Amino acid sequence: MRRLIMLDLAKSRFSRMAICITIALVGGIIAAALNIPLPYMLGAIAASMAAAMIGIPVERPSMTIVTPMRVTLGVLLGSTITPELLDRIGAVAGTIAAVPLFVIAAAVIGTLYYERVAGYSREEAYFCALPGGLHIMTLYAEERGIDIRRVALAHSLRITFVVILTTIVTSTVVDLPTVSVESATVHIYELTLKDAAVLTAIGLVGWLLGRATGLAGAFMVVPMLCTAIANILGLVSARPPIELVIAAQTILGANIGARFIGEKISVLTKAMRHAFGHVSLMLCLAASFAFALNQVFNVPLLTGMLSFAPGGMSEIGLIALALGLDVGFVATVQLCRLMSINLFGPIVYRQISALLRSKP
Repeated sequence: MRRLIMLDLAKSRFSRMAICITIALVGGIIAAALNIPLPYMLGAIAASMAAAMIGIPVERPSMTIVTPMRVTLGVLLGSTITPELLDRIGAVAGTIAAVPLFVIAAAVIGTLYYERVAGYSREEAYFCALPGGLHIMTLYAEERGIDIRRVALAHSLRITFVVILTTIVTSTVVDLPTVSVESATVHIYELTLKDAAVLTAIGLVGWLLGRATGLAGAFMVVPMLCTAIANILGLVSARPPIELVIAAQTILGANIGARFIGEKISVLTKAMRHAFGHVSLMLCLAASFAFALNQVFNVPLLTGMLSFAPGGMSEIGLIALALGLDVGFVATVQLCRLMSINLFGPIVYRQISALLRSKP
């Protein structure tokens, strides 16, 4: 009897995930028809988020599905990294050196915003504001007895708004023509068996090494590094096929959009308002750092902006690729941001708390 109940639950969960992915794909197809940038990711986010909010029985894709998609994107992004990145090592090093300053500034501004504007406690405000990975931020919150749902909601919305706003700003306001991610690859039937085997092998090695390292974003970062090395050494020149890239964008979009299942509309609306304000401040901060780095190290403005945009590595990497920017540069700085937050987040909190303690 118990086995039958578990089987029914599994079927039900699988059905909800299938519905979620189907809705996300439809959203992507509609967005593509409307010529929206990064359609299969943004369309998937919008469609699955709407489905979750209106009560359609959806569920986020499981990590069993999401992880291979992150590996796929890692291989895709790594295939764009060339030896020319080494020619800009000075600019890369200078940008990485600015990461701790950005993290501290983002933490201070975000904490003040969530504390003074949203009315959160200082500890809640800090862990909602720190632009780290969703998983590690909720772990930090849980360790301190903070409302996990509030922190998780804040970071889910941050990632969502960063992806949407960054894509809109860079592709319309700046009026920079985008390069279709799909057009940069080939169809699955055009991929040779040799290239397919090499890409699969690189992905598997990257996945195994990523699992062993336990680094933030390892399932994307390590395959990306493995592919970059293979690309630089001339071992592979192919990229993952269009169909797989579309699937990866769709599933990652569904994974973001369906995070809001079960949230009350009133709670979600309030959280969205505060997250939008917070993200707007963070993007302004990222733009100011990008301008400074442009003046000092001649880093292109959009490359610098995306390097500091506080979104998910996979999503920001896709935006950089779609805009034809230096993906290796952006991904390197993004990785340093996440690692510095994961390592020093609690330490920075103690310093900021001491700094703000005397203020009302």
